[in-house]
Amino acid sequence: MNNIEKASAAIRLKENEDFRDLMRCIETEIFEAFTNTKLGDADELQNVHQLSHGFRLINSRLDKYIEIANFENSSQKDEEY
Repeated sequence: MNNIEKASAAIRLKENEDFRDLMRCIETEIFEAFTNTKLGDADELQNVHQLSHGFRLINSRLDKYIEIANFENSSQKDEEY
């Protein structure tokens, strides 16, 4: 997959209502896991932190694919002038 294809797939995914619903559910579950973690339970807190980091990583990666493709498109347009 090239960068344009990745960006197109990322846009489709982010615009998909089912994906957005699932992402909201996952985010809610992670927050609930955090609030239910007992004070001093370092292992569980670390697990929840890793889940949260992975969740944010997915979203940031999708945004990065879109950003790279936009940059490539603007660079190609600049070269045409």
